[in-house]
Amino acid sequence: MRSTIICFLTVFGASLAYPAAADAKYSLCNKTSYALSASIGYVDGDRLATRGWWRLRPGQCKVVLTEPTNPGRYFVFAEAIEGHKGPMRTWSGETALCVENNGFFNLRNQEVCREDPTRQRNFFDVEVTQAAGGNWQTDFAEAANYTVYSAEVAGVQRLLSDLGLAKIRIDGSLGRETQRLLASYRKEKNIGDGPVIDDATIDAMIEEANAREAKLGLYFCNKSDQTVWSALAEPEGDSNYQSRGWWKLEPGDCAKVIKGALTLDHYYVYGVIEDQRGERRLTGGDKTFCVNAVRFAAETGVNCADQELDEAVFKKVEIGGAPSATFDFTADAFVAPPSEAPTQ
Repeated sequence: MRSTIICFLTVFGASLAYPAAADAKYSLCNKTSYALSASIGYVDGDRLATRGWWRLRPGQCKVVLTEPTNPGRYFVFAEAIEGHKGPMRTWSGETALCVENNGFFNLRNQEVCREDPTRQRNFFDVEVTQAAGGNWQTDFAEAANYTVYSAEVAGVQRLLSDLGLAKIRIDGSLGRETQRLLASYRKEKNIGDGPVIDDATIDAMIEEANAREAKLGLYFCNKSDQTVWSALAEPEGDSNYQSRGWWKLEPGDCAKVIKGALTLDHYYVYGVIEDQRGERRLTGGDKTFCVNAVRFAAETGVNCADQELDEAVFKKVEIGGAPSATFDFTADAFVAPPSEAPTQ
């Protein structure tokens, strides 16, 4: 049995679970042209656990749970690797669950990300039925409806395009031009001869695409000794902006807030430190944008109060045409903490 998921599904509450077969397993299958990072959520005793990340090459299927796959509710999420060009693509729903942003994780405490939206992902639900016999497969799919094989070919075509090696149609068909480009890439990277699609070739393309993307975009870095909550306002059109946040930055942490090469000459940034002495805001601001206490995205064309949002003064950052930039939040960039009252 399987369930095929295309992006953005609705999620409902949890279901009861029943005993399953001894050889039960849960598999995820990538039938898209994107390389994916995938995660799963499931009931573990009296807790809701999450586990990931599994790298799924285009066309790859992988067993992610070898424990009994009981009938009931499971939760699944996937996102495309950053090396793919364009906005981040996700296969998601409406149930926010905790993840780690890097590396493999196995979390049994959903409270660990309550205060950190950057560690939350919106999972979609999957209803495993009794008739499945303990084995279940969830497919990540696109509108193109690729098979496992054609997804692998489409993935190679997309990666060739991401690497700037060709502008070819991503259709999952191994035509002459795709074969020529594939053979040329394998020869250049000393992977092998001929238009062969194998794990080594796809992994080399993924690694190179991610390395290229790591040199692009806008980063926020926390160079202070306290936690910083950060936000961004990005120009849209001639005079409009969109403000969005929050990125929680622990001391020494960095986060990418814009993916891909920067195309604008300026952005606005905002940050706040909350400690026992009160709220300390970023100084040097010169333009007001809408913010909210929780994760938000707001347009400048609508009054903040009409959107039930607050206002904050953001600081302008000039980019100067560079494809990448980093803004450092330093301790002296924030309003000084109020002095303690003298002891009576």
